[in-house]
Amino acid sequence: MNTRQYFTSRYGLWITTLFFALAFYGFGAGMMDSFAMYPTWRMVGADEFAAFHQVAGSRIQLVFVLPLLVMTIFLVLLFWHRPVAIPRRLLWIALICTIIPWISSAFIQIPIQAKLDEGKDDVLLDRLFITDWIRLIPFFIQITMVFIMLYISLKSIHNKTAHTA
Repeated sequence: MNTRQYFTSRYGLWITTLFFALAFYGFGAGMMDSFAMYPTWRMVGADEFAAFHQVAGSRIQLVFVLPLLVMTIFLVLLFWHRPVAIPRRLLWIALICTIIPWISSAFIQIPIQAKLDEGKDDVLLDRLFITDWIRLIPFFIQITMVFIMLYISLKSIHNKTAHTA
């Protein structure tokens, strides 16, 4: 298969594939963090909370934050190395929906998390859970854009191969 007819560059296949994989991974990890991990923090005792939170936070950086950072880089690269069929407006929507959680994390969630490293605080936990929606809603929109981009890409490849067969 000549990938050049389907992608805007010779690197498009790999960049697109890695972006899709990291986007799905990041979405799944984010949902686990928000809906499975965060609610269990209320069950951790006040004496154990700070140590628990620090360990959990250090691990989340490696398994969640780092892959999302790499996914963001691949998303930006898609502006130059994407499937021909994907319109740039979908990339812009996905990028905006990626930037909003980064900004929210930097200015809202991380400061709350830093205070929670010092000890359990139910008011801060409530604020963390509520403000997490600032990240979750864009995550849902972003993964919708990813599904649309994947669908458009596969449909385009299918249509081109069906017409040449």
